[in-house]
Amino acid sequence: MRIGVVAMAVVLAVATGCAPSDRPSPVPPGGVSATPTAPAPSGTEVSVRGTVRNGVEPGCLVLAAPDREYLLVRPVPELKPGVEAVVRGSLRPGTPTTCMQGTPLTVRTAEVAGTGS
Repeated sequence: MRIGVVAMAVVLAVATGCAPSDRPSPVPPGGVSATPTAPAPSGTEVSVRGTVRNGVEPGCLVLAAPDREYLLVRPVPELKPGVEAVVRGSLRPGTPTTCMQGTPLTVRTAEVAGTGS
């Protein structure tokens, strides 16, 4: 009897659409696709303004910008937690790091906000 009930449940699940599908999932309510945008290609030069913060791992610094966090790779000495700065450098998405937080950004130059340096 139990085998019959389990078999019937499997048949109903498959028949009602629980099986994998090759069709893309529908657009969610509101018309905004849930598919994330593709990251910028590695090496893309950017200029980002944000606040420097300690990362979740020891020795890691992140730049908290309005749209995302950037892991500061080879930060210059001026970049310390709490400092607001404009950082210029190259994005390195997909680069393995021990920090595991933010999009890696190899720092070329940094200017602490309000100093004009």
